[in-house]
Amino acid sequence: MRKAAVLLASLLIAISSLSAGSWQMGVEAGYTMGFYDQRGGWREGRSYSLGHAFEVAVPVEYRANEWLSIASGIRYIGKSYGMSNTYEFQGETVRNMDIRNTEHFFEIPLTFRLSLGNGSIRGFIGAGGYVGVRFMSVEKGKADLAMTPASASEIWRMNHLNPETDNLFDAGIIAEAGLGYAFQDAGELYLAARYQYSLTALDRKYQEDPVGRYIDTLSITLGYSFRLGGEA
Repeated sequence: MRKAAVLLASLLIAISSLSAGSWQMGVEAGYTMGFYDQRGGWREGRSYSLGHAFEVAVPVEYRANEWLSIASGIRYIGKSYGMSNTYEFQGETVRNMDIRNTEHFFEIPLTFRLSLGNGSIRGFIGAGGYVGVRFMSVEKGKADLAMTPASASEIWRMNHLNPETDNLFDAGIIAEAGLGYAFQDAGELYLAARYQYSLTALDRKYQEDPVGRYIDTLSITLGYSFRLGGEA
């Protein structure tokens, strides 16, 4: 994670030295929707649903000119999904688990943006990638871990992350779009949508027949940025 941060910072500095542009920095927060992606197999009796969480970020953007910019920063993001489990007991289908799993990450994104607009309104589209580290995993819901037809009980637990079995590193690709309104020299208010496709599984390949667990996310965020440099 530290090496990736140094590499991204070096890239931003190198590109910004090629032209006289402006720097933007701000705050951003919003809603995330998690899409569980099970690659390489399936587990009998398991079904998955959309998860809901949030993200908070401190974005940094270098605007080389009116139409090209590079965005990075640091972001906390929750990636969540719902999971239920059923099994057969004496000829009946019994649901013994209905929980929401939320994985917590710190990430560093890097995207290249193309912008179009006038002095006040700016729309942009962008693409790039991100690297991150998972630091917490939480489960909440109802579960009957004894695998009996007894009624499930409420649970809330923090899962222990083991580096030998859990993949704490995360990386993927990003597609984004947004619309902003600039208040002259006071800053810019913007709304952005972002889709992140994960390239790394949540688990390491320690099982004989592994089933890859991935979480892709769609986020809608509201942000405000301030100009740190001169006019682009």
